[in-house]
Amino acid sequence: MKTINACGISCPEPLLMLRNAVMSEKEVEFIVDSKNALENCEAYAKKEGFFVNTTKDKERYKIHVKAT
Repeated sequence: MKTINACGISCPEPLLMLRNAVMSEKEVEFIVDSKNALENCEAYAKKEGFFVNTTKDKERYKIHVKAT
């Protein structure tokens, strides 16, 4: 599983990073610190048919994205 830290990066860059990651990986842990980035990344992954599980760790969100 690949882990990508997109904390401190403004949208739409985190979404583009996630899109590129899921093109080559079957499972990705994506870390963001923005509610906006969280919502955009979750919506994209769900729309594309990925399993999505999100947890919050202090000020960060960990989005586990896995191909179904």
